[in-house]
Amino acid sequence: MSKPLKELLTAIEKNQNCLYVFNNNGAKIGNFRKSFMTACKNAGLKDLRIHDLRHVFASKMVMNGTSLYITWELLGHRTTEMTKRYSHLMPDTLKKAVDDVWGK
Repeated sequence: MSKPLKELLTAIEKNQNCLYVFNNNGAKIGNFRKSFMTACKNAGLKDLRIHDLRHVFASKMVMNGTSLYITWELLGHRTTEMTKRYSHLMPDTLKKAVDDVWGK
């Protein structure tokens, strides 16, 4: 968990005095998917799925030069093959690795 996210969650917990980050007047949300879809609708976001957020996270990590191994660990994929799907997003990272070997 990133430091800013941890700070945000801690602040929410202190301000709401609630066990749940996503809650309905302090009570646990029974159907997160429905709540997510309502939030998307209210924000004007169409065709966004919860899994899309995971995909964006993985894509941004790889494009920022995070190794596929670390990405694999953070995503919790069972095999590295799933994570390798993101390798096409890192051609500049691969080129830099080769250049670094030769001191360029």
